[in-house]
Amino acid sequence: MENLSPGEYQGIVHSTFSSNGLLIGLTDYNREQTKSLLHTHENPHLSVGLSGRMAVGRKSHAGVNTNIEQFSYIRAGEEHQIALVTSLCKNINLEIEPEFFKTYDLNESDFEKVAETPGSFYIMLRLYKELQMQDNICNDSIDMLILNLIQPQLSSIKKTIPRWTHIIHEFLCDNWDREISLQQIATAAGIHPVTVSKYFPRYFGCSLGEYRRRLKVEKALQLMNFSDKSLTDIAYICGFFDQSHFIRVFKEATGFSPKKFVK
Repeated sequence: MENLSPGEYQGIVHSTFSSNGLLIGLTDYNREQTKSLLHTHENPHLSVGLSGRMAVGRKSHAGVNTNIEQFSYIRAGEEHQIALVTSLCKNINLEIEPEFFKTYDLNESDFEKVAETPGSFYIMLRLYKELQMQDNICNDSIDMLILNLIQPQLSSIKKTIPRWTHIIHEFLCDNWDREISLQQIATAAGIHPVTVSKYFPRYFGCSLGEYRRRLKVEKALQLMNFSDKSLTDIAYICGFFDQSHFIRVFKEATGFSPKKFVK
């Protein structure tokens, strides 16, 4: 069983940055070169797929359970393997070292549900953007983004995330390209509109309008990844007013302009 060292993955690692117990970088995977073997990592890490599709197989008592995962959390020492669904993949890998856990009195379990947290994909993009700055003021900004990422999991802040948040998330995802009212959202979740208005920012980390714009950006990311459509066509398909509106919203969500993200 191979145990990979900090910053090491089963692909070609480049553009790596470190800060206050965090190690983040881009990893390119090639189906012909990537070994689909069970392995572990010395530190836990979050992995977000920017392009391509990857399946993650996790070892359990019943064998190896494999699922396609765009956003994964791998625990330290967890036996797993990866298999590329597409010929090429590019991931952001964020490794969390003991120093970070100690500084903020956290443990690995605080990160268990991060991949399911609304808006976490965009926080990961912003993390990478911040680390690219490499100046004297980015460290605290990076730490704040990470703590934002895990806020819903911290029992000291919130005991249980209500079931209606998952219903609303699915409803908004299913209707990302339709005009829907606050009343329709509340009815779908079986709660009062006042409850949605009061608690939506707490559980989703942003306003309803911003979250809906993020879903449009997420659709745009999928089209940028799996189609050969132009950015102008993608902006139109995803319901943006024009190209400048698309660029502004995309950059607010990810920290990158659409052109820079494609590159």
